[in-house]
Amino acid sequence: MSAHSSSALTAIANCLAHAINITGLPAATIDSGPIAASLFVDLLPHLPSQAELIHQPFAGKEDDGSQNRIVFCIPPNQITLSVDAEQACSLMCEALQIGTPRLTHWLYAAVALYHAGPRGKALMLIPQTSLSRSAWRMGQQGFIDNKLVEAIVTLPESITMTVDDPQQPQQHRLNTVVYDTLAILSRPESRTSPNQITFVLPNEITRFTNGKQETHSSEMFVSYETIIENGYLLTPFRYREERLSFHNSVRLRSVATIVRGISKARLREIRQLTASSLDGLEPTPDGERPVAYLTSKDFMHGYDYCHLAHTGAYPSPSYFASRDLEANGIASFTENCVLLSRTGVPFKACRLGRESFSYQAGAFLIADNLYRIQPTPDLDADYLLAFLASTPGQQALSRIANSATTMQQISPNDLRDMLIPLPPIEQQNEIAAQYRKQLDRIADLERQRASLAIERDRWFQAGE
Repeated sequence: MSAHSSSALTAIANCLAHAINITGLPAATIDSGPIAASLFVDLLPHLPSQAELIHQPFAGKEDDGSQNRIVFCIPPNQITLSVDAEQACSLMCEALQIGTPRLTHWLYAAVALYHAGPRGKALMLIPQTSLSRSAWRMGQQGFIDNKLVEAIVTLPESITMTVDDPQQPQQHRLNTVVYDTLAILSRPESRTSPNQITFVLPNEITRFTNGKQETHSSEMFVSYETIIENGYLLTPFRYREERLSFHNSVRLRSVATIVRGISKARLREIRQLTASSLDGLEPTPDGERPVAYLTSKDFMHGYDYCHLAHTGAYPSPSYFASRDLEANGIASFTENCVLLSRTGVPFKACRLGRESFSYQAGAFLIADNLYRIQPTPDLDADYLLAFLASTPGQQALSRIANSATTMQQISPNDLRDMLIPLPPIEQQNEIAAQYRKQLDRIADLERQRASLAIERDRWFQAGE
């Protein structure tokens, strides 16, 4: 499990305290399994001592309205429900006058809001990818049509966790979830601004939690009518990017070439190499080095793997034999570049090269859900990475994204036409150097966290 961001935990705690203060209601938590349990350890000092733990969130018990609460919930990425649990969920959604959501995150949102009671609030961690789906007619749309969403808060940093779920098939047991948003849900009759949603950016969390909601700046408010006109999307950057402007801006096409990755269909009949251990792979024909293959799930957002390779930070690709790829007319590449995910949110970015992998690759390929951005000498690659990982960069990407499909997507031409700030190359180099220092600090904190986790586990080893 990755280290929990202290700034993200502080933001969550502030929002939770804000909800408790303005309602005067007791707090409760829904433990959805190992994900929730691991985060509660760090968040527990911020929770009220009288917080109630709901161990069986799918129990369909009647709520007479007397048990109004502030319910905090961290849903898993996916879950397998029993027949009784499915029936209980249907009853809870019926009480909220919404259809039963198909997406697990929004299913848990319904459960948490039901347990909160008619005058309560539910605070739920959720990936922004689950806010950008415009086709979930029985899920996200139901919450919006019934005005059950009070606020969407973008956390200052994401919380990434990898969980082993024994209920899933072997190939899907290890499940990585990135939580970067806090959704606050309530019944419209219980709040003072029932016809709008508050969208909070990372630098606005203190202002959001300082006092009552009616004191918030009007720029945070977006009407439900506007949300519906935008295809029921709840991505914060979609509604808050109007103030975005850059000095000395240029179109990305003028300082970089952009190539989309290869279709998975072209790789379907080609055998992947299997990892026999952490130190090696099955040998390729004629002793050739393998070709690494990455999708958007295989790397961490904002990382420069060219720089961090010496720290042991590596992406987790699949591998193909170069001979097999050449036989099928598939060309790989070797140049260092910046990768960007085609869908969001967030639109994940990283920097990559041949030396970025734990098992040295002769070349690499990317999936068609990624773009390869090759900067010219006028654009520092790490400066571009820092920009794409920043809040203004993500806002710029959200501005050009197309929401006509189930998830926001960026077309190649729109990406090429996107405006980016381009200061003199010396200033770019300086920003890039500062960003690499930040990444070094993150790597040091990761090593410290791993060491502390080992020390903690020793306390409970048998015989000690």
